[in-house]
Amino acid sequence: MRASITFFRALTLILPLVRRGSASGQSTPTPIPCVVHPANAVEQKEIFNVFVDEFYVKRNIPGAFHHIAADYIQHNPFELDGITSSFNFLDPIFSNTSVKVQILHRVFEAPYGWLHYRVDDLLGELEPTAILDLFRFNGTCVQEHWDVIQERPVNATNPHALF
Repeated sequence: MRASITFFRALTLILPLVRRGSASGQSTPTPIPCVVHPANAVEQKEIFNVFVDEFYVKRNIPGAFHHIAADYIQHNPFELDGITSSFNFLDPIFSNTSVKVQILHRVFEAPYGWLHYRVDDLLGELEPTAILDLFRFNGTCVQEHWDVIQERPVNATNPHALF
């Protein structure tokens, strides 16, 4: 079984156990979706950079989700479309500060922005994970997402690092 499939299947089993607020009876905050307004390439790039800083640097997941459209399209096979589904999946992972995130590359070419980053200490994995997230904008909002996730196998033949 491919490592990324194993990784996401493990997440789907573990996430219900680590959701914030579940032990205390508190509910996870519902994200407030972005309202689509026209935006030029410069404005979209500014919004993309704010989104990336909120989500990946500050780890303010509810704040980052203010930039995501309510009818957000998700291409990850382990998530459903819509802002609430993605928020419920990603908030417990990325708000956990023991999971280390290091941004390696960030590019925006309207209407697409992509981010290549390294994740360490994800679910106790010894090897880091390389992730590339691709976002499509619709005006002022993140409308669509794709990702590519790769873990370095213990028995890798190629000596090149993932980063």
